[in-house]
Amino acid sequence: MEFMQLLDVTCEGDILTVVSAIKFVFNLIQWAIPLVLIVLGTIDMFKAMASGDEKKTKESQKTFIRRLIYAVVAFLIPFIISLVFTFVGKMISDDSAQEGKETYDNFFACWKQAK
Repeated sequence: MEFMQLLDVTCEGDILTVVSAIKFVFNLIQWAIPLVLIVLGTIDMFKAMASGDEKKTKESQKTFIRRLIYAVVAFLIPFIISLVFTFVGKMISDDSAQEGKETYDNFFACWKQAK
């Protein structure tokens, strides 16, 4: 079974529920993970500063910077995936792949319809 055949579904009922769940997980990745990483990094920084130990403070700064980088990456993952699929959709434009283009368009219409 080809990948495009997997996407060739009618967007209603259970399929719409599954797509909505996947979209929810993407939103969770995009917002919750960076928020948790930033909060944990801030707590670690306050603990290190409150202890007064310069070595712990520098170590905590390095950890905080790494967490900020991870937060940015986690925030951008859904965007990057969406961007890749957009490019794939634009590449499927020749006449021989018209069925694949229609399937792709149907899938993303379902993705936009999902809440």
